[in-house]
Amino acid sequence: MITRTFDRTRMTWSYEMNLDSLLSAEDIAGLPFGSVYGSVPAHSVSKRHSHQDGEIFFVLDGRATVVLGEEERVLTKGDVVYLTPFSFHEIRNESDQPFDLVSVYWENTEAATAALDRLAPRDQLPENVRVFCPPPTPNGGLHLGHLAGPYVRADMFARALRDMGRQARYVTGSDDHQSYVSAASRLGKGTPQEVAGGQGDAILRTLAAAGVDVHRTTRPSRDAGHAERVRAWFDRLLESPAVTVREEETAYCAGCDLSLFQAFARGTCADCGAASDGEICEACGRPNQAVELLDPHCRICGEPATTRTERGHWLDLQRFAATLRAHLAHTTLSADLRAQVERLLDAPGGLPPYRLTRTAEWGVPCTEDGTQRIDPWADLALTFLDANRAETAEHGPGHTALFLGLDNGFFYTVLLPALAFATGTEELLPASYVTNQFLQLDGDKFSTSRDHAVWADDALAGADPDAVRVALLRTAPEGRLTSISRPVAEECGQDPLYRAARDWLAGFGPLRERFGAKVPVTGAWTDGQREFYRQLQSLIQEADGLLLPACFSARGYVRLLDSLVARAEEFRATEEPLRTVASLAEETRTSLALEYLAAKAFAGLAHPVMPGLAQRVHSWLGLPGEPVRETTWAFLPAGTAPASATPLTEETV
Repeated sequence: MITRTFDRTRMTWSYEMNLDSLLSAEDIAGLPFGSVYGSVPAHSVSKRHSHQDGEIFFVLDGRATVVLGEEERVLTKGDVVYLTPFSFHEIRNESDQPFDLVSVYWENTEAATAALDRLAPRDQLPENVRVFCPPPTPNGGLHLGHLAGPYVRADMFARALRDMGRQARYVTGSDDHQSYVSAASRLGKGTPQEVAGGQGDAILRTLAAAGVDVHRTTRPSRDAGHAERVRAWFDRLLESPAVTVREEETAYCAGCDLSLFQAFARGTCADCGAASDGEICEACGRPNQAVELLDPHCRICGEPATTRTERGHWLDLQRFAATLRAHLAHTTLSADLRAQVERLLDAPGGLPPYRLTRTAEWGVPCTEDGTQRIDPWADLALTFLDANRAETAEHGPGHTALFLGLDNGFFYTVLLPALAFATGTEELLPASYVTNQFLQLDGDKFSTSRDHAVWADDALAGADPDAVRVALLRTAPEGRLTSISRPVAEECGQDPLYRAARDWLAGFGPLRERFGAKVPVTGAWTDGQREFYRQLQSLIQEADGLLLPACFSARGYVRLLDSLVARAEEFRATEEPLRTVASLAEETRTSLALEYLAAKAFAGLAHPVMPGLAQRVHSWLGLPGEPVRETTWAFLPAGTAPASATPLTEETV
């Protein structure tokens, strides 16, 4: 006889509740299920999660709310609930007593597969989305490392959604009040206004040249109302009890008479030992004050930093830690970003306070004498909230997706939410975060000071923008550091997908010469033709799945397009023999109709990656407007006459 007893003293902490093993196949050979005792402490919430197993809760004691997807049920002693596979669930115990249960779980592949069928990727993509990218700092031009990060990937995401008939607006701009602009000015590049204005204009021209379709730009130095709006946000922020005024020791350069923060400070991160500017370490993502750096020095003159006491406004981030955890539990984050923010929340001592005002000469003034300015990152966060509020007012509520570099993770997943909580505007926060790490050049970080860079303008001037986009998306630093060699970076037109697609499309010329200029109606089908048709249709859902913010992958998407073009080339080659036999004319018609269907599918799927080439193919096929991402690919009407021999001829440009 095997017995078990509910015993709190034996329980261990997992899934943010107490658990103890009950019975499983390790105890009874062949037992088709596992089971555990569970207990959710009073006034707590278990971890929100999903899994492939079916699961049943048998409530032993207590009262709590079980959440399954959008459903909520209050359960008490004696109640039973079944949880379907791949449905997110949690237990909210708001009572004063523990909520005790037995969980029985088992693998049911049939139910799990059925659940996946109900979770079609396209059904999970938003209908109305605002795609934000952090505005680049206008202290210089964009290099390929910038484009390969959030900017082209976010455009790919937005274009794909618009191709589905959904609203997707792209928002970025220039981070004019960033300390790096002021530092560039001090180093002789003009006034901060001139640096921000000129370089900001150049950045937006570069994005446009790369095919990035921006719908709203935030340009603080060019927006006459920016300072007033941000000060109104700041005044609202000051009403929060989380904001205090106090004096603190601050890094300072006496020779430059300069308060050292962010771009003005350089030293070594006390946490990981990497070289770091003030306020954030790019290597480990930990925030810092410049005074906390090891061997800090002035970025302008190079002299070692001293300290002085400065008065400023500070935000108590730890006050919002529990609220932030609860918020992020229901927010989609890339895996590397979730790991980073969890480490920040779990760090000894909790979240550090953040200084909201700086002794500086550039930025939004927040004192009458103008010596105190709103911190650049606080300014940027409030600008985000202001822009999203305007987008919501003009285009209705929707899903906010933020594409960002992992090095900015602290500012966008900790500081930005804290400012939203403090101002009561949580609804304006991103619902999903999609990160990138760094694209390196020959295994080393892009560096303008060492001339170790390939400038985006140079690459775009030397190659078709489509070729530059696909080359960068192929090596996108998603979840890892990636590297591109200088020869590849300088010859983006040699990307294998770009070349293979053009070679395949050029092959439509000989088909036109042999079989005429019109798309035929399908006739008899072979097994090979049927399977090629099946593969074209299956690509839709696979491609849609790569767009979900939780698992967004530009790299995977490019490889999917690689496979589409390779499969289409293989289909053409293997179909050629039957096209030479008169008695197989009916099968030949089907074969040719499938060729044109593959071109249509290519236009629809490639448009987010190579918008120029995809548009040419779409127009060549006589289709109106921009490429459409159909739920199933429909054959072109019989008799459709493509505009010229191939999509690459001048007539279709």
